[in-house]
Amino acid sequence: MGNLLFSPSGRINSGDFMKGVTLIVLITLGVGLLPVISSALAILSILTLVFLWCWVVLWVKRYHDGGKSGWMCLLPIIVYIVLATIMSMILPAMFTDPEAAAAIEEAATAAAEAGDFGAMFKAASGGAMSTVGKIVVPLIGAALSYGIAFLFNGMIKGDAHDNQFGPQT
Repeated sequence: MGNLLFSPSGRINSGDFMKGVTLIVLITLGVGLLPVISSALAILSILTLVFLWCWVVLWVKRYHDGGKSGWMCLLPIIVYIVLATIMSMILPAMFTDPEAAAAIEEAATAAAEAGDFGAMFKAASGGAMSTVGKIVVPLIGAALSYGIAFLFNGMIKGDAHDNQFGPQT
């Protein structure tokens, strides 16, 4: 499994690609849901940076299987970034707790007026998203990741013969 997710050399077929995608999506979904358990666990979301590399590796190998350059992996990644950015502008507003947002804004304003920038940033990063939002947003992100992977995977036709990136898988 380590070679599948951490080494960009070689090729993987459609089925192995989707197995890797499923594993990454489930792990990142689990990490994304940690703040529901405890806001202190939100720091573990830094782990998702490791999985960015795994995404790149999977895409490179999948494009290699189609006889294409690994740089093509930027296409689905860019599509994900654009769609996730759009969603990050819409979803938090849908799931914000108005009372918590008002309290956070008040605390941040008071801290700014007092010149306590540390307290201001702490108040501003408190998050006003409801518990439902903390569950729904990672689920939608996971669905988006899986959907893009499924769509692009279907568009990449594997090379039936050995190619410059390795033997047929």
